[in-house]
This record gives sequence, C-alpha cells and structure tokens, in this order.
Amino acid sequence: MKKKTYLFMNTIKSCVFLAVQSSKFYTIARLVCNLCSPVIAIITTLLGKIVIDLLAGQSMSVTPQRDLLILFIVMSGIVIIRLITQRLEQYCRIVHDEVMSSKTSLVLMERGLAVDMVCYDDTDYYNKLTSASRDASCLPMVLWNIIACISAFVSFIMSFYLLSRESFLYSIVLLIAGIPSAIAATKYTKSLYNLSLSQIEGERKMSYISYIASAKAYVQNIRIYNAGKYLMKRYTMIWDDLFCNRRKSLFSRAIITGSLGCLPEIVLIFIGFDIASRILAETATLGDYSLYTGLSLQLWSGIYLFYSSITQIYDNQLKVNNFQSLMEIKPSVCDTGVLILEPVSTISFENVCFTYPSAKSSTLCGVGFHINKGEHVVLVGLNGSGKSTIIKLLMRFYDVDCGVIKINGIDIKKYTIDSVRKQFSVYFQEEHNYGFTLRENIEIADIEAGEMSSIEKAMRRSDSIDVLEKAPSGLETYLYKMFSNDGIELSGGQHQKIALARAFYRRHSALILDEPSASLDPKAEHELFEQLKRFTNGKTTIFTSHRLSNIYLANRILVMESGCLIEAGTHDDLIQKNGRYAELFRYQQKTHLRE
Repeated sequence: MKKKTYLFMNTIKSCVFLAVQSSKFYTIARLVCNLCSPVIAIITTLLGKIVIDLLAGQSMSVTPQRDLLILFIVMSGIVIIRLITQRLEQYCRIVHDEVMSSKTSLVLMERGLAVDMVCYDDTDYYNKLTSASRDASCLPMVLWNIIACISAFVSFIMSFYLLSRESFLYSIVLLIAGIPSAIAATKYTKSLYNLSLSQIEGERKMSYISYIASAKAYVQNIRIYNAGKYLMKRYTMIWDDLFCNRRKSLFSRAIITGSLGCLPEIVLIFIGFDIASRILAETATLGDYSLYTGLSLQLWSGIYLFYSSITQIYDNQLKVNNFQSLMEIKPSVCDTGVLILEPVSTISFENVCFTYPSAKSSTLCGVGFHINKGEHVVLVGLNGSGKSTIIKLLMRFYDVDCGVIKINGIDIKKYTIDSVRKQFSVYFQEEHNYGFTLRENIEIADIEAGEMSSIEKAMRRSDSIDVLEKAPSGLETYLYKMFSNDGIELSGGQHQKIALARAFYRRHSALILDEPSASLDPKAEHELFEQLKRFTNGKTTIFTSHRLSNIYLANRILVMESGCLIEAGTHDDLIQKNGRYAELFRYQQKTHLRE
C-alpha cells in the first residue's frame, strides 16, 4: 500500500514539476480558473433559491422587485466572470499543453540520443520506446486531472457542508453510492492499460506495415511483387486480433461501471422525492427544492469528478511510470575518464575481445594491433569478420569485454567520450543522408566549423561536386522531395559521395572509412581512392574493405576472419606468405578478369 501511495504521489510530483518547469504562469492561471468554477456554481445555486422564493412569495422581503433587480444584476456579473474564467482557462490549457508536449518530445529525443547502441538491437527497448512515445501525451493530461481533482474536491467540500446542514444523510448516502463505481472504474482502467502494453508489439507491426506500404524505398518492390493485398491482409489480421481482445474488455467495463453508476442516480431521485414531499407538507419552500437538488447534483458531480480524476491519474500513473522507466535506462558506456584527447598519434588494440549482448558467439577474439601516426591501415576480410566492430569499439559505441584499447598510449576509457569522438571523422558502412539541404547534410558533421568554402572542398574530395553543380538552389537544395518539390533524388553512388563529403568536411586528426566504395562504379571508385591518396597524405587513416583492388593506399594490411586477426603486413609481404590474404587476392583477380 505504501509503495502504491508513493508511486501515485511521485506521478503527481513529476507532472506538476514538468508543468511548472514548462510555464509557472500557465500552471497557476489554470489552477485559479478551475478553483473559481465550483465557487461560482455554489453561489449561483444559492442565488437561485432566493430568486424562486421571491417569485413564489415565500420570502420575507418587503421590496421583492428591488431585491430581484439586485439579484439579477449580481447573477449577470457572475455569468460574465464565469465566461471569462472559462475562456481564460481554455486558452491557458491549450497553450500550456502544447508547451508541455514539446518538452516531453525533447526529453524523449534526449533519451534516444543517450541510450547505448546495444538498445537498438533489443526488441524490448523498441517496445518500451514505442509505449513511452505514445504515453508521453498523458503528461499534460495528468496535470489536467490533478487540477480537476482539486476543483472537484473544493466543490465536494462546499456542497457537502451546505447539504449536510439540511440533511447529513443525503451527503453520506451520495458519497457511499459513488464508491463501487469508482472502484470498478479503477480496476478496469488498470486491466485495459496492461492489455494495451501487451499489444505494443502488434501495434508496432501494424505501424511498420502501414509505413512500408507508402514509403518510397519500398514502393517499387511492392508493386512489382503485387504485395499490396498481402500487406493489407496481414495488417487486418493483426488488427482483428488486437481489437477483439480490446472490445471484450471495453464491453465488460461498460456493463459493470454502467450498472454501478445507476446507484447515485437512484439516490438523487430519492432526494428529489423527499424534498418535494416536504414542500407539499409545507415544511420546505420551492427554493429549498432548487437549492438542495442543485447541491445534491453538485455534490454528486464533485464526487464523480473527484473519483474520475483520481482514476484518470491512476490510469496515467501507469503510463507515466512507463515513460519514467525509459528515462531511467542507464547507459553502460559512459564517461569514466576526465582526460581530454589531443590529436591522435597512436592507436593500439591489446588482446581485445567482444561479444554483442544478443549474440551467441564472440565477434572479436583476442585482437591486437598498433597504428602509428600518419599510417594508412586497411582492415580486410569477408562480411561479418569483425571489421566494423573494431570501428564501433574505437568510437566507444560499445565497451570491450576484455583487453584494452589505447590512444596515444592511454586507455581510451580515461578520456571523455566527446573528446575521443571529436578527434575522428568516420564514414560508416550504413551511412544515410538526411532530408535536409545539401549544406545541412554536410555541415551537420561539424556544426561549429561553418565554412562554405570547406563544404565545396569536401564535395570535390568526395567527387560529389557534380551534384552541387546540377542542384537547382545550390547548397540550399533539399535531398529528396519530402520538404521541397525542387528537392533532388540521387543514385546510390551519389548518396555515398555526399556521405563521404560529410566525413571529409569534419575537422579531425584521424580518418576512418568503413567500406567507402561499396556503392561506387569502378571509375568512381578509382577517382575516390586517388583523392584519398592526396587528401590523407601524412594523416592517420583506417579504412575497411572486402575488395582488395585499392589496397595500394595502405602502408599495412590487417586481415580479419571470424573475429580474429589472422595476418598483418604489407601487400607484398602477405602475397609472399601465400596465406589467406593471397588466396582472397587471387580469387578477386580472377573475378575481375571474368567481368
């Protein structure tokens, strides 16, 4: 019980903190406007009793017409105040909710950027991220429920006090009658949310199918395979299964809560009948009927709104807890050092072993090598041999299981992560371009540089200057047509050249290129490596390749196979050894001759 209370209060605390942090003014304004509502309602009910008694001649006033005039003037003023507070509250709520939604989106983005790379290989993380993204919208709703709860409590206290002065029994019976409905609503709220969580993976599949059905990257394949009907059928099957379970729970909730919700309505009818009987017996006035039936309705409304708000907070508590659980994911790769890495001189791997968390076998086994300043080293090997993993470990996207990576003779973990990554410029094998302008696509690699001439220089080095020359708006031309009809569509090779330009633009002391020519034709590949030869002269460079046609750039070749470093040396040395490298080289030579 204590734990539930703590979680409930923690939910309220978190949402109020977010609300105040977003805007203290709007938070206070919404609270004040909502507190005015029950007070105005009670005053209006009291004035209504006086007006009816005056009209029925049951008032002791000697100047009923003057009193009526005053009452209607006061009631008109109250109506104006009510309208003003309602409009003000509506304005503050809409604006404040937008501010809070924007802030929660930024929090989610920040969390997505902070989690370990390993999370992106974990289905549970995607489920949690999808759930948290969906549930983030509940945070403004929780604040609304908290304010509504406070307003309902004020209404409840005032109407309970006034009604109890006439009949304490009315108040107690109404209060008790509302409890079963509230308990049932709370129970079904929890069960429905748990059902929703269990269906997250199905919802993700539906979202993915919906996305690929209209995404440009898939549209050609889907049409040539005539797979549209298959996708729609698969979507419908998933939806039918999810909807069937939800419908059963919703129907059950409607029957139970609807039945229990009749109890307070019956009590209200009883109260109205009792007061009407007393009027006929001349022990109460017509104004009393208006007053006490009105107070009863307000008391029940206050009880219902209070219970409903508590239930909604409880419902959203589950969502907030899910949102917070994503926020509580702690990265295992974190800053453990305080040293700032200066320009890279040497890089060493010493008996490095690594296994991806979800993998059943090791990716790297006892890998060791040393790279000197200005040296050009190429990692070669078949796909899956561990080449890209070496780069990911060097960038500290993951930490080694055993062994040590040193830069400039110092364990990489003793440097800050940002200072390590700042010294490198990397082209990744899975590199993607953005739906931004050409300038933004390249500038994003080094935002602080901001040199237009350097952008063009980088594009010349990557042999992508022809893209710029044909772009309608120069560097301000968008890639793709998502945000501009003048956007340009590029070939796979052109996309790779733009991504390479991004790597060349970044200021760095060491360059890493992971399969930099994978999408290039032979001519473009040769021109790229000629540019690399000039551009990287005297600069530490690591590049990976499963092609062996351009290894002449390398001072040294490291041959990877099944996560192990099996050979190392110059091209001539390795050919002379007649080992695995020589075998791969001869095989590719034969392949090129056949082509």
